[in-house]
Amino acid sequence: MSAIRNFATRLARPLLAVFAIFLVAACNHQIGAGPAPSIDPTKPVTVALMVPYGSGDALNDQLADNLVNAAQMARRDIRGANIDLRVYNTAANAETAAAEAQRAIAEGAQIIVGPLFSNATAAVSDVASRAGINVISFSNNGAVAGGRVFVLGLTFENTANRLVKQAIANGQQRIAIVHQQGIEGEAGRTAVENAILNNGGQVATITNYPLNIAAMSEQTPAIAAELKTSGANAVFFTDSPLQGLGIITAALSSESYRSGREAQFLGLTRWDASTDVLQQPNLQGGWFAVPDPDLMSQFDARYLATYGAEPHNLSPIAYDAVAAVGAMVASAVAEGSAEPFSLARMTNAAGFAGSMGVFRFLPNGQNERALAIMQVNSGTATMISPAPRGFVTYGF
Repeated sequence: MSAIRNFATRLARPLLAVFAIFLVAACNHQIGAGPAPSIDPTKPVTVALMVPYGSGDALNDQLADNLVNAAQMARRDIRGANIDLRVYNTAANAETAAAEAQRAIAEGAQIIVGPLFSNATAAVSDVASRAGINVISFSNNGAVAGGRVFVLGLTFENTANRLVKQAIANGQQRIAIVHQQGIEGEAGRTAVENAILNNGGQVATITNYPLNIAAMSEQTPAIAAELKTSGANAVFFTDSPLQGLGIITAALSSESYRSGREAQFLGLTRWDASTDVLQQPNLQGGWFAVPDPDLMSQFDARYLATYGAEPHNLSPIAYDAVAAVGAMVASAVAEGSAEPFSLARMTNAAGFAGSMGVFRFLPNGQNERALAIMQVNSGTATMISPAPRGFVTYGF
């Protein structure tokens, strides 16, 4: 297993690191908590932008700067609507977020954009629900969606659905799931399993491993044997390049279970988050999903030209949230409606045009985004299926 150890030493972060955006306590909310309050859309619509300033963490402050910058870009792009964008600091903290949401509503907020972290979103949700205010959260955790909360982050469900559709269209209907142990791995497994079943595929087998190099090495022979006997022609990995993805796939290679030969490898996370992982031999030919690369490049170039720095990779979410608010208000103004944030308008099937491609909100508070499929080739990622520019061609 020397290949496994060699790969592990190149990872810049420990295996037990987790994504704070996703791993938080989940909350369940009743869907459709009554109509949104009527407003006069011909007057400035007050939008509360909640970002993680004030936590004492310089990285959170830098991220907050990026979110505010992107939101301001979107506000300047809006036509046919007057948006009064006000910033509120959550300190990346649920209690502070709830208090700031109360203050924002008292100061006239008619919709809340943000916060980023899911525990803060859950806290804000309770406040917003009592006030009849909708929330467009930056979170990617579908567990906090529902009621008045619509999540805008790229969810596991969205990515799993896109890749499963692609695999089945390619004749790979028997799909195995290999996930890391823990909350994030379990959430990923559930998303992939549902996507397989909902799209007419078959779950070949489900297996898991601990985020511990020694234990992973010990379990790999059994995992490889299970995959071989399952008859899977595709294998979905839920792990991240910054955790155990490269290690488990290198370990499977040592057991003669290889990408493109035994099965098509699929990834639930952004494999291009690590150049080392893109160069990993047993991920060559594997697929993962991303927002529209061409539109992302255009956004990055605009942001750089406007602010003189590269944007954080979460910045486009803030742009899209404010752009969607502007589109809904402009639509209400055009119709003479006093309900720009009604459930029907929020969940318009045509969706919204965002900086990362088209997206739409679902009645359960989750979202769908048009995604591109990327294939790993010699350390780079090449697009093999573009992100559709509308939902009719996306097949929903």
